[in-house]
Amino acid sequence: MKRVVEHSNNGDSTFPIEERKVNNLKSMGTCYEWKRKARSKVKGACTVEFLRRRFPILKWLPSYNWDFAVYDVIAGITVGLTTIPQGIAYAAVAGLPLQYGLYSAFMGLFVYVILGTSKECSIGPTAVMSLMTFSYASEGGPIYSTLLAFLAGWLELVAGLLNLGFMVEFISAPVISGFCSAAALTVSSTQVKGLFGLKFKGSSFIEIWRGFFENITKCNPWDSALGCSMIVILLLMRKLTSLKNLGPLKKVGFLRSRAVDSSLWFIATSRNAIAVIAGCLAAYFLEQNGSKPFTLTGNIQAGIPPFGLPPFSVNRTTGNTTVVLGFSDICLELGAAIGLIPLIAILEQVAIAKAFANGKRTDATQEMIALGVGTILGSLFSSMPVTASFGRSSVQAASGAKTPLTNIYGGVLVLLALGFLMPSLAYIPKAILASVIITSVIFMVELEELKPMWKSRKIELLPFGVTFLCCLFVNMEYGILIGAGIHLLLLAYIGNRPHPELIRLPGNEVTEERVIVKADSNLYFPGVEKFRRALNEASEVDAEGRSPCLMIDLSNLTEIDYSALKMLVSVASECHKKQSVLHFVNATPKVAQSISSTLPSADIAFLPKVDKDDVTNEIQMEEIAA
Repeated sequence: MKRVVEHSNNGDSTFPIEERKVNNLKSMGTCYEWKRKARSKVKGACTVEFLRRRFPILKWLPSYNWDFAVYDVIAGITVGLTTIPQGIAYAAVAGLPLQYGLYSAFMGLFVYVILGTSKECSIGPTAVMSLMTFSYASEGGPIYSTLLAFLAGWLELVAGLLNLGFMVEFISAPVISGFCSAAALTVSSTQVKGLFGLKFKGSSFIEIWRGFFENITKCNPWDSALGCSMIVILLLMRKLTSLKNLGPLKKVGFLRSRAVDSSLWFIATSRNAIAVIAGCLAAYFLEQNGSKPFTLTGNIQAGIPPFGLPPFSVNRTTGNTTVVLGFSDICLELGAAIGLIPLIAILEQVAIAKAFANGKRTDATQEMIALGVGTILGSLFSSMPVTASFGRSSVQAASGAKTPLTNIYGGVLVLLALGFLMPSLAYIPKAILASVIITSVIFMVELEELKPMWKSRKIELLPFGVTFLCCLFVNMEYGILIGAGIHLLLLAYIGNRPHPELIRLPGNEVTEERVIVKADSNLYFPGVEKFRRALNEASEVDAEGRSPCLMIDLSNLTEIDYSALKMLVSVASECHKKQSVLHFVNATPKVAQSISSTLPSADIAFLPKVDKDDVTNEIQMEEIAA
């Protein structure tokens, strides 16, 4: 058959027409396959199962009934009574006007009804988010906190859509424990001023306690007495449900009744709301009688927050000069918080969802999407960054919530408080808010984690301690980054440090001495030098100047990195100078290919598979023969 060729216009190459046609057909086939896969993905994204996964409300809403509604209403109102005082208190922690705590407490709840997967999760302001917002809110006010929530929400949403939940796995449990413990102590310390009625400058842990001891003689005795006594009362109320288990009260019959048990539980659960209401009433009646012994929160702006995008520029006046800060300037001032706040928020959200999953699979991606959408929409109502609250989620679970719809009722209660209760809440004593915050966060100090860490792996106390101290005395954001970095370095240095085993087979008149170096794990760069030292020890010449036959057992290896391969090149080169070769035993095809592609073939040899029993038997046989 005559081959017809086609010349290109520039005359520099020729291609058979048949080959051109085949290539075109292959290209068309590849394009068709890509389009088919794309269409199948789009089609899969429109299936009922996909919609049910991305909108979990479609799973439980068709089977919703009146029994569920009763439980959800009770749980929602109970959590709402906890959310209102906590929201006001956490706004104070963030250094924001108190109404911003309630601005942050309803939109996340509404969104979670549609997109959330856990019936127990309650999204809103938390101690950690408030503390991380404080340094930026104190510099730029509500504008910075709202913009921070807006940016954090988008990062959370994008991370969920791109399945980047694995990022939280880089923050280990000791680091989280150290961070939470430092956050709890820092938040509690920020309430010292309100607890004792003091006024002085300072916001960090050291500044607050230095200011406290310098101004201790200026304490307001009324605020001090009210705050300290309320801490004791709240802690006792927290244990009301355990009252029936006390020795003298075990035989009291009426404490065992269901009505009394439910009443005690409700009082214990609503203790924060009861404390705030009691404080408001006491301050109001004292003021009506012409007495103002307590430091009050003052007027709180009433009404629903305005809807709109957060401002992307701000005018800052310094003396007689006004400077306009653009979006990029604000982002530079927010710095690492733009990335760290969503990371911590995702960490808390997913951890709490898993805690209440009772061993079932948790859709971390969907939790991130729900959190991101809730935070974005919340920022349109002047919210600060939010996430799931373990305390409120525990209350929601204990209240018998049946579906995520319970969040609707809590959110509505917050809106009602914004619309009608703000004038009354102006009478809240600051000492009461301080006691509510302290008793809410003090149990986040995870001292109980120290004992298991000490007993299991003492080295993990190092990242815990570093994180705790850096968060407490340096900065929350940099503290968690430093702690995570320290733990990753420990993992790289210790976790990947091999512990090679040396097996010596004595030589005789017929065979030379053989030394088997068995690697116990994959070889990565942190452990290269330790493995090199083991190989050097194994290849040392004997008293007569003879070099042993060096064999490396790779039975435990599935991967080997380039640094380890370069080390083996050096060892093989030394063996070559001694007119020997480097033997590899029990190498997997993947590892053998990596070694063969890097080391000169003349310097290495691969031997058949040998196990430890074969080596032991051979040693015994040689001893018997000797």
